[in-house]
Amino acid sequence: MQKNLALLTTNSGSVISVALPQGEPQEVSGTGIPKASIVFSPSCTTSLIFAPGGSAGLLVQGLLSNPTTTPVNFPTGNSAAAVADSGSILIAVSAANGASSIQFLASGMGSFQPVDALGKFGGMAFLPGADTALLADASANTVVEASHFSSTVSLTSLASAADGVSQPTAVAISADGYLAAIANGNGSSVLRLDLSGKSAPIKTICHCSPTELVPLAGNFAFRLNEPGSGTVWAFDGSGSLPRVVFIPTDQAATTGHGGGL
Repeated sequence: MQKNLALLTTNSGSVISVALPQGEPQEVSGTGIPKASIVFSPSCTTSLIFAPGGSAGLLVQGLLSNPTTTPVNFPTGNSAAAVADSGSILIAVSAANGASSIQFLASGMGSFQPVDALGKFGGMAFLPGADTALLADASANTVVEASHFSSTVSLTSLASAADGVSQPTAVAISADGYLAAIANGNGSSVLRLDLSGKSAPIKTICHCSPTELVPLAGNFAFRLNEPGSGTVWAFDGSGSLPRVVFIPTDQAATTGHGGGL
């Protein structure tokens, strides 16, 4: 949405790039990953294509100019991934007891390094233009900032249950990097965090079950649930008072993006 760009995968795994709304499809790779998930970096210059649980991934860089692809080998048991503008990657590797190990792969390197252990994965997201990320633990009800991956990883606490974190399901960052959104599974709400620490967290109740934070147009707006699962809800946190709104069914069906947020 932010760059009017879409990546598509065919049944065979080929990757196609399309400039929206009516650009000509361009093949990025003929040897992708069938039935893959696709995640974008904060500035949409980089993408990661992977199949949860699989051992192979495809890193796509230079999306807005001349795309190039690099294969990535994933540890067994990966359940979620995030990619930085630099091409660095974070993955969550699930354990049998529901815990998750967060691992980091620096851009251009060949092996993942341990970052943190979460009692239950609650989401992760990179900040724009930096190898710095937020990690949410749905068991401990905490959000931490992880940085300095190339040396001794630094983990800084940003929010806890006392601030309104309650069984988080997803994390997202504003396009300018100043704000963060935490989707709470318990209590059905979205928590806005000021990453500068200048203002207190604000919790906004949602009459829905927020399961994701998918960027919409603008600096700090996200879709909260899957289209087709009933009423589509969105969070708009840009103003002084964040709000949760529903997207009319005809707009959701026509645009798939949430209309005028």
